Amino acid sequence: MAETKEVSKTSQGLSVVCQSDIVFSHPGDDVVLSCHLNPAVSAASMEIQWWHKEDLVFHYKNGKMTVNIDFEGRVSLPLQDLQNGNLSLTLRDVRSSQKGLYICEVTHESQSIQDTVFLHISSVDFSLVFSSDPLCVAPGEDVILPVHLLPETSAVFMEIRWFKETELIYQYMKGQEMTNNDFENRVSLSIQELRRGNLALILRNVQSSDSGDYTCTVFHDGCQKRGVVHLQVKEIERVKHLCSVIKQAHEDIMQQRVKLNETIKLLEETLNIVDRSSSHLNSMEGIPPFMQDQSKLEGLDMENRRADSTCTTKMEEERSSQRTIQTREEGKATEQELSSERATRAQQSPNQETRHETVATDQERSSSAVPPQIQERPGTSQSDAAQTPPRPEDRRQRSQEKRERKCHIL
Repeated sequence: MAETKEVSKTSQGLSVVCQSDIVFSHPGDDVVLSCHLNPAVSAASMEIQWWHKEDLVFHYKNGKMTVNIDFEGRVSLPLQDLQNGNLSLTLRDVRSSQKGLYICEVTHESQSIQDTVFLHISSVDFSLVFSSDPLCVAPGEDVILPVHLLPETSAVFMEIRWFKETELIYQYMKGQEMTNNDFENRVSLSIQELRRGNLALILRNVQSSDSGDYTCTVFHDGCQKRGVVHLQVKEIERVKHLCSVIKQAHEDIMQQRVKLNETIKLLEETLNIVDRSSSHLNSMEGIPPFMQDQSKLEGLDMENRRADSTCTTKMEEERSSQRTIQTREEGKATEQELSSERATRAQQSPNQETRHETVATDQERSSSAVPPQIQERPGTSQSDAAQTPPRPEDRRQRSQEKRERKCHIL
């Protein structure tokens, strides 16, 4: 620095002010050393110098710029903002060797004024995670601007600042909170969430004027991290459409639920019927076999009916046979009477041979009139059958006995 100049922080009511005393950064980050004139008058006609310790980093005078060879291509001054008194120096891709004290010096009317800022480059490895998509909310709602540390690290002992554009609206440091008057009682952080590294800012009762970019800056152990969240406050037609879609989906789900309940009820009734049938089968295990199977009972009943029918048929056949036998016996009796008459007449006739022939003829007719089954009955000879035919009462009794034996057997 030129020793012939008188250096001070103020000159005729003009001063140079650096926004922070210390700025934290990591190697490879871009850093802005914020500085401006107070009051904010134009610095376009002034001489501006930025020093790093004893080395001149950047020099501006009469619209011309000179940059140190070690910072060439990585340092700049916002010339378009010089009219507003903005003297901030931007350093890109900072290196560990560039940490230290930086001095902003302005020469005005042969007077030099200056202020200092310390650049701390730390190797602490943590990052700030935030959403790059804009948040859209309706007026009057509350919104959370999400930002958190990664890996999860307690932020209780860190310094946290939230800006809306370039205006500081909230600051947390060493357990103390400070809020911009325009956002009084509308912004806050959760101290409990800070222990988990959650730096989200809660903004209540948002209005259309709250739309814009919100920047979260974290300072810790010589490290500074920054994240930006975009907020849009407006009526969202998409939200209304989504509500209608959700409502329709709810109605569809309720209808499906009714159908499902009906199906479940039908299944339960079917299961109850199956359970009752299973219980009935289990209860039949100790009952005699003829009571276990209804189909067997029905089969037995059918067999009994068939037996009764067979027995009835047999009895009818026996009755028919008896009537046939009775008819034959009556015919035989009639023939015997005729034979007796003929025999009597033959005895009265003088011709003995003719009588014998007549008797023989009668016997042959009698034999032919008797049924074969009567002539060949077991235990009875042909001569006995011809001489002593069975009585009708005996035949009926035998037929009755046969019928009873058959019925008994069936």
